[in-house]
Amino acid sequence: MKTLKSQVSLLLIVCAMLPAILLATAPNTRDLDAAIESGDFGTYFTNISAWLNKKAPAKMSIASMQAGLKDPVFANALAQRQFIARSGLEALGTFAKADPKNQVFLSWLMRNTNAMDLYLQAASPGGTKNREKNTYKLGIRALDTWRQIFNANPDSKKGLYLRLAIATAISPSPAKSYGSGVVFKSLPRYQHFETAHKNKELFPSFDNLSVWDLRMVVYSWASDRDLGWVRKMINTWRPDLRKGQRVVHIVSEVWRRNSPYYPFKDGFITVLEGGGKCGPRSWFGEMTCKAFGMPAMAMSQPGHSAIVYKSPYPQSDPQPGTAWKVVYGAGWHRTRGGYQLLAESAAREREAEFAITEHLTWLASTLTDKKQADAALAIVHKLQSEQPLPGTGPNPAVGADSKPTAIAKPPVEIPEPKCLPEKPFKPIPGVIHVEAETFTKMSNVKVYDCFTDGKQVNFQKNIQSSWIDYTIDAPKAGTYGLTIRHAVGNREQILNVRIGDRKPITVRIPNTHGLWKTSPSVDVKLAKGPQKLKISTPYQRGIAIRWFELKSK
Repeated sequence: MKTLKSQVSLLLIVCAMLPAILLATAPNTRDLDAAIESGDFGTYFTNISAWLNKKAPAKMSIASMQAGLKDPVFANALAQRQFIARSGLEALGTFAKADPKNQVFLSWLMRNTNAMDLYLQAASPGGTKNREKNTYKLGIRALDTWRQIFNANPDSKKGLYLRLAIATAISPSPAKSYGSGVVFKSLPRYQHFETAHKNKELFPSFDNLSVWDLRMVVYSWASDRDLGWVRKMINTWRPDLRKGQRVVHIVSEVWRRNSPYYPFKDGFITVLEGGGKCGPRSWFGEMTCKAFGMPAMAMSQPGHSAIVYKSPYPQSDPQPGTAWKVVYGAGWHRTRGGYQLLAESAAREREAEFAITEHLTWLASTLTDKKQADAALAIVHKLQSEQPLPGTGPNPAVGADSKPTAIAKPPVEIPEPKCLPEKPFKPIPGVIHVEAETFTKMSNVKVYDCFTDGKQVNFQKNIQSSWIDYTIDAPKAGTYGLTIRHAVGNREQILNVRIGDRKPITVRIPNTHGLWKTSPSVDVKLAKGPQKLKISTPYQRGIAIRWFELKSK
């Protein structure tokens, strides 16, 4: 009896809509402009719903859906209906009437099928069941943010910057920065990344990120100041971590201890200096990845916080075979929500299939013919069943993971930045200038190409003894002021400087927060002519040296 009543109710609804379907007119700019200007989208929504029912493929298939989406009017109408439905008639109307600038923005957006598709697909919830229900709501706050970016930044209307604008609108950062309490605003966050990209401060892989990926770049507890600083710090102190986009490993430089600076009122810069336990360390690694344009997040494990990030090198360690990596913790099997992240990533990486499933879902919720709607969803289910899920992929994850994980995309060759030739030093009378890499002997130090130009010598952390020897030629005997161009990330560092066989002189190295600075002058006595100068360091937290100078007094 209940089934009969349901069928009768459905029949009545279909019969009631038949006149509207038969009389439906093709979507047109006149009706759209009227709806936007009045803020009343009800009639327009009813008409395009009826028109889509009229134009929907009689026999549902992937080919017929693809053919329908090639029709720009059909594709635009389908996106418009989904946009209005998920935004809400009343909320969208209120937004349109609130400001003439909003109407200009909506007029552009609702004519731009690509922009609507990018927004709707990226804003859809995780999980196939949630997307299939198609009952989620999109907040108007996102449209307000997007409109601000749209008005302030002309480049945000297409390509990468369009994707960046949508991601910033969908995923606004928290109200305040972690530790420092700096108040966030979405427009400056967008502008930070647009400017950094134009200045070539981000990794090349940033150019290929989807809106969904970019959401996990722009959302951050770090302030724009912190993001800018950490890029400069890596480029200066640990440029080796740029190779292969391994910047997440800067976390190893963060002291694992209770920090004297907690709760980090000066921002993330004091996390590096003072250290922290797993929470601050994972947030620091997440921030560093995002600063260079890599999707990342801190994810919890039992009694711990680890870091997950997306690498453009899927076959690299750890977990070769998946672009998403989990580090500074156990494997995916211990990461809460880890396998769900891998499954969602695998689904969205198959961009063409994901787009078809989304469009079929939107159409199914529009159709009044239940057989047609069910046929559309049947195709969705078939496509979803073909997607690789964690535990069924062809390549096993390494390490502690006991299950295979899904392969994302084939590895992409990412060009590494080339070190610029070193600028010649102009001799200064009375000054002995020595480039750090011109040593005669060394032990337990690394030589890195500087990101800008030249080279550096890097004393690594936690090594009992490391040293470098130089031969210098003093033009005359006397007292010289020794200064060292250095970069360190931690406080209370020292270098020992020995001239010949004399007792070493202790040079205190102030914290530079990973940026180049010159140490205070220390007096040393030199004999005339060639002699040996040794720089050594005890067990400590790591120092980079660019050059040192001895200035005659």
